[in-house]
Amino acid sequence: MKLWLKFYKVTSNIHMNLSNVIQRQIRIGDYKLAAFTLAEVLITLGIIGVVAALTMPALLNDTKDQEIIAKLKKSYSIFSQATTMVQIEHPSMDWQTVEGNLDNTKTIYEYYKPFLKIAKDCGCGMTAPGCWSNDETKILNGKLNYQYAHKAGIGDTYCAARLADGTNISFDTWTGNYLGILPANKGFFFVYIDVNGDKRPNALGRDVFLFVMLNEKGIIVPAGNDNDSARCTKSDNTAYAGLDCAAKVIKEGKINY
Repeated sequence: MKLWLKFYKVTSNIHMNLSNVIQRQIRIGDYKLAAFTLAEVLITLGIIGVVAALTMPALLNDTKDQEIIAKLKKSYSIFSQATTMVQIEHPSMDWQTVEGNLDNTKTIYEYYKPFLKIAKDCGCGMTAPGCWSNDETKILNGKLNYQYAHKAGIGDTYCAARLADGTNISFDTWTGNYLGILPANKGFFFVYIDVNGDKRPNALGRDVFLFVMLNEKGIIVPAGNDNDSARCTKSDNTAYAGLDCAAKVIKEGKINY
């Protein structure tokens, strides 16, 4: 909206300035008519076209970013509510896990399923395709494939599903070090969220984000909650860049990296 107002103000000022400078008066009988020559009109249109060419790409990118942010916040709300319900239904649940434990992933996935509007259940394991884009997920700067991206989905010991609103999700386990969560050497349950489903760019920190279930607390937080989203930079060329952008985007309400 701010960019639209800026574009409107700029073009309006151009029009007013040109009117004041090159206005002509044509006398017809007792009337005076103000008019532009054809050349003046073409110059005005040309200037407006240049301004539009400069502002429209930024406007479109800002609109797309705001859509992604809105979907991310919606997903966070959905999973926060689902986590509360899981805690209520399974008060004795052990939220602690170890990295690479598919059985544990299956357990928590089954706990969450009743509280998520699942349109398609793709099951668990590396042979569970169908709930993630066929384009292998990229790191934040788009230069490399993410370490655990593959044609069947995303993750290692994962369980995947597609929600009714088109969001793709994939539960997995990992240590806090990679997730931006403390303690760094402990294992955590977490979930990948592709907020716009199979649509591109399919990149960490752009439309793919992570939420982490905290050990012994029964709450969920965005990845990067404890490390200020240190991996959320395009200058990071490792195969994990962008893993912890969720906390930064939710906190700042913008994608400015």
